[in-house]
Amino acid sequence: MTSAPATPRPEADHESTVWISWLRTAAILGVVAIHSVGYDAVAEDARATMHGTVAIWLDIAATCAVPLFVMLSGAVLLDPRRYRGHGPFLRRRAARLVPAVVFWHAWYWGLLWVITGEPLPWDDTLVRIVSGNLYTALYFLWIIIGLALLTPVLMGFVASSSRRAVLVAGAALAAIPALSVATVTAREATTVLAETAWTWWFGYLGLYVLGWGLRGVRLRGVVLALAALVTVALGALGCWQWRNPEAPDWLQTVSPVSYYGVGTILYAIGVFLVAQALLQPDGVLRVLVRGRPARLGTLLGGATLGVFGLHLTLVWLLPELGFGGEEPASGAVGPMLARLAVTAAAAYAIVLVLRRVPLVRAVL
Repeated sequence: MTSAPATPRPEADHESTVWISWLRTAAILGVVAIHSVGYDAVAEDARATMHGTVAIWLDIAATCAVPLFVMLSGAVLLDPRRYRGHGPFLRRRAARLVPAVVFWHAWYWGLLWVITGEPLPWDDTLVRIVSGNLYTALYFLWIIIGLALLTPVLMGFVASSSRRAVLVAGAALAAIPALSVATVTAREATTVLAETAWTWWFGYLGLYVLGWGLRGVRLRGVVLALAALVTVALGALGCWQWRNPEAPDWLQTVSPVSYYGVGTILYAIGVFLVAQALLQPDGVLRVLVRGRPARLGTLLGGATLGVFGLHLTLVWLLPELGFGGEEPASGAVGPMLARLAVTAAAAYAIVLVLRRVPLVRAVL
């Protein structure tokens, strides 16, 4: 039996990709929100206070950010129309990612020295690097490197397969981490997935494939409205569920609020599809994909790697400067939102300026 021919896609030269830039920008702002309000969200009495409740909703509503980044990477990098061979692809990705990985790990090794007053021993440094936890969220760099290395292997499949085959494969791969999380209690396991520099990509491989499989899927009319409603409901459910003693045990077990949880995966897919439908030349948000707004979206979307690297420093620095209080947790809605706004604005401002410098641009 022969496989169905690949589903025709719009020609690369005529397909708008500004929606990808805008969604990438929204995703990095979600990451900034997670790290900016996280201390308030995890406070023991967070649900009993206004600022804690706001922090939880901001934090958990943004859990789709990391899966979205992976899907958007797949939507771009798995495009056979733009693929020019294994060698050129790997060289371009290495030039983009390797300097950033080296620089940001060195930067945060230095920041830890500043914070603790003494350098982290080299053996501890190496262990934390290969575990992806030298500093908050640096594991994401290993995810994108791993997926980049796998792209030449995947390209033959996506280039010769129908959209349906790609979607089935992506869904099956995405189900592996979701099922691993859902059954961890029943299996009496202590480890869900091995999370090391060389395996971090595994839990996100399905989302990477789904990013290309879902690119070009345009929801319209009633279907779009229903998808938007379900997506909002999934996001709200996660916000209500997270660390909530009133949430049923079966829900916490089967679909915990985590990047691997089935609820988060479906939430990210919903955001991807709704944004793709709205951010089009004929979509509701078409003003954002034309003229100056389109150029702004492209500019902001291209700076997300630098914003990712830098914002973690600002999250540490603002409390040190006493902005919004001297504790990592702000303790009130106003200072908390102010920290979030300043972190996002300052990170983008600094990165956009520094990206004008050729050598510096290589790590941003």
